Amino acid sequence: MQRIGSTLIGVSIAALLGVSAISVAADSTDSSSTVGAAISDTVITGQVKTKIAADSRLHGSDVHVETNNGVVTLTGSANSGTAKDAAEELARNVSGVHSVNNELAAPNATSEVGATVKHAAHATAEAVTDTTITTKLKTKFDTDSQTKGWHVDVKTDNGVVMLTGTVVSNAQKAHLVRVARATSGVKQIDTSGLTVATE
Repeated sequence: MQRIGSTLIGVSIAALLGVSAISVAADSTDSSSTVGAAISDTVITGQVKTKIAADSRLHGSDVHVETNNGVVTLTGSANSGTAKDAAEELARNVSGVHSVNNELAAPNATSEVGATVKHAAHATAEAVTDTTITTKLKTKFDTDSQTKGWHVDVKTDNGVVMLTGTVVSNAQKAHLVRVARATSGVKQIDTSGLTVATE
């Protein structure tokens, strides 16, 4: 009986130890998968960051990347809606990514269109101003008693007037420069294309 009791106690202790060992093994497995997931998440984050840094569509953007169990979260700012979409596309194409939370701030389409229109309007205004300056100077030179009859070409680019052609004297050349300087919108005058006939 004493032997049966000792055996039962031994089996009971072994059973308890076995359960404890199984419990530790289970915890150990969970811990390993968490460590494995953390390593995998770190690799995913690194790959996403590398792709974002190398993509020209995202230059000027400030993108932060975090990964948790294969879910990539993008935060920060993108320089445009296109850049925001590109960041998400790049993240989705990394192996191991289950989904992407794109929380990037980006200008909305309306403000992007507004900026494009504003830029186009500015460029058009500059072109109109340059055309206006060129037209005014041609008219002045054609009606001016000192330059009338001599062929002088006028081109204007961003307010810089370029005069080309032949004039009869340095005095006439100086007169052209004075007339051009007195014209509204002229920033600079380039006379390197003018030649003096008497030289």
